[in-house]
Amino acid sequence: MLSYFFSPHGEVHLGVLALLLFGALWLWHARKCHHEPLANDKLAHAKGTPPTFPYVFPFLGSLPIAYLFNPRAYVLNPNNFFQSKQPTRVKILNQEFYVVSGVDNLKALFKGSSACTSIPFVKFALGYAFGLPARALKLFDKDDSGGNPVPHPDSTVEVRNRIDYRVHDSLTRFLEGKGLPSFWNRFAAKITQRLHAMHSRIRSDWTYQPDLMKVVGDEATVAILDALCGPYLLALNPDFLESFWNFDRNLQTYLQGIPWFLAPRAYAERKRALDAVKTWQQHARDHFTESSIGADGDDPFWGCSFFRERQKMFLEMDGFDYAAIASQDFGAIWASRNSVTATSWAIFDIYRDPELLASVRAEVDACRVDAGREDAPPIKFDFDRLFRLPVLQATYAETLRLRMHFYIIRMPDRVDMRIRDWVIPRKKVIVTATTVAHMDSEVWNTGTNNEHPVDQFWVGRFLRHPTKSADDGRSKLQDHAPTFSAKEVEGGWIPYGGGVRQCPGRHFAKRQILLTIALMVSLFDCDIIGEGLNAKEDFSLNGFGGGVSHSAGKIPVRIRRRPGKTNPRLEV
Repeated sequence: MLSYFFSPHGEVHLGVLALLLFGALWLWHARKCHHEPLANDKLAHAKGTPPTFPYVFPFLGSLPIAYLFNPRAYVLNPNNFFQSKQPTRVKILNQEFYVVSGVDNLKALFKGSSACTSIPFVKFALGYAFGLPARALKLFDKDDSGGNPVPHPDSTVEVRNRIDYRVHDSLTRFLEGKGLPSFWNRFAAKITQRLHAMHSRIRSDWTYQPDLMKVVGDEATVAILDALCGPYLLALNPDFLESFWNFDRNLQTYLQGIPWFLAPRAYAERKRALDAVKTWQQHARDHFTESSIGADGDDPFWGCSFFRERQKMFLEMDGFDYAAIASQDFGAIWASRNSVTATSWAIFDIYRDPELLASVRAEVDACRVDAGREDAPPIKFDFDRLFRLPVLQATYAETLRLRMHFYIIRMPDRVDMRIRDWVIPRKKVIVTATTVAHMDSEVWNTGTNNEHPVDQFWVGRFLRHPTKSADDGRSKLQDHAPTFSAKEVEGGWIPYGGGVRQCPGRHFAKRQILLTIALMVSLFDCDIIGEGLNAKEDFSLNGFGGGVSHSAGKIPVRIRRRPGKTNPRLEV
């Protein structure tokens, strides 16, 4: 989750190390020298604990100064600890953590993750990034109850203060349970309405837009916010969309612990975003009544019942007031940024590849239930078919493979964790990088002659083509269309993490990405201009490691209505 390394309580990170040790850059090259084992290394091996990554200077350890200048290049460097084929202990200054990479190791990690805790890392992110007040943060330190419905037998925390379990449970019930259908239905209606409205505004000839990522991102974000929070968050705070994305761009500033007086604009953006959430929630408290609740359990003031129920849940906990709840809820709202940014990248890659665009359009057009009707309402799809389209799904999966750069962090809680033949001691941090898993050429199909290297977009990695029977030469499948499959890369494709704490928003995210793509290719032609065709990801220290990457610059485009394919009339 973080683009630097830290102890379980987040005391050490590279932003501070850069200031203290920048002049020691030359020491990094000494890492390739022979390793002098630590005094306890032989004992560690006898116990089955992973070996320590080689380093030269006992105080510095494997200090990754090169990471500061190009974090992606660092984690993909075959000589560094992220590329170890076995679990590896890494020591930096007086801190240590364990790196786990490789498909089989990751499968074992996720399988055993039910014995892990996420409390130190959630606390770190909420405190540093989302400004959760100290009095509420203290609750995380006291929560020794575990992440299961039944608390540990020796836990001393009251049930109402089981913050880790209760927060995660509220998320899973919303995003994997009864709350998802109404949330999804509102989003589907809203994004359809918004893109049809844009279709009405844009002329049939080409219209210049300075940044495709902003065009797609703004439309998708507004639709999600309205579906998630109801209409009043944006109605009462017209600048929230801008603050939302400015906060996101400054995420690493907060996580690196840079004080506010060194980054006043970044902290001002966070304050504006938090103030907007507080204003919306105060309005909801002032105006909501039980009669506001609709048949689906949601209401126009709180939006999804998720937020209304969390108000009650958090107010039962020690140290929580309305300001603390706003910080928690802003974190939940911000989490939508990954699917939105992934949507923008997927649409970019589709429109710059005419063959892929034609394939996706052919699939999507076949799923329209309004096709051929002159009086057709806004585009309507057969969702069951849409969500099973092979090329569309492959586009989604390849986007997340290529663009997701995230650190998955686990920590064994009360017992040691076994990862195949290795044992990770309890209370030790385990880190794996999605970038490493997603760029492993031993895992990923790169074409017959390596014509599709792992650092390039290619949907063929997730498509399986029918084979011919040896008896009659006919396809074993009923038709000759490719099928989508991610089974072959299980443990290698990990954009949502894995195990019991796998991202609960993955179901909505996939639907959101697929529907937004389908609407865009149905409604619009798009011509990416000039250098926009070669747009790069932001792999700087401030841009890498927080999830789906942003583009390093704007992507200029010309856009127009797709002629003769849809009736732009809106039903109100």
